[in-house]
Amino acid sequence: MKHRSPALLFPFLLLAGCGGETENACGADTIVASDPWVREAGPGHPMSAAYLSLCNGSETADRLVSVSFSGADAAEIHTTTVDENNVARMRPLENGLTLPVGEAAVLAPGSTHIMLMGLTEEITSDSEPTITLNFQKAEPLTLTFEVRSKKDAGHSAH
Repeated sequence: MKHRSPALLFPFLLLAGCGGETENACGADTIVASDPWVREAGPGHPMSAAYLSLCNGSETADRLVSVSFSGADAAEIHTTTVDENNVARMRPLENGLTLPVGEAAVLAPGSTHIMLMGLTEEITSDSEPTITLNFQKAEPLTLTFEVRSKKDAGHSAH
């Protein structure tokens, strides 16, 4: 049996012991939002959609139950499904969006998203739209969303 010098094992022991407690995948002990953006909607566009990523770093599962935006008659959490005829349909998530512990939920074009309907104000590159996210357990989170044009978003409009 070969004996290894303790000096050779020392760097590996240091790496194994770094940090004490391991940090969760979200980097915090609460719900963390990243990359919030909304699709530009100029005159004559009654709808837009907003996207972001949410990561639940808390110790219990949570749920995004509603959203609010003062510049629209309604704001809802929607999902997009494709039927057997390859037709995409959007529908509201009646029970909200589940946020499992330590996992990310990505709201993206063609998938789950925030639908802004009956816009009462334009969403332009010089505006700073704020949307409030309401959770079942966590405190509400109000975020300023970046406005992206249809061209910059890289996806077709809803």
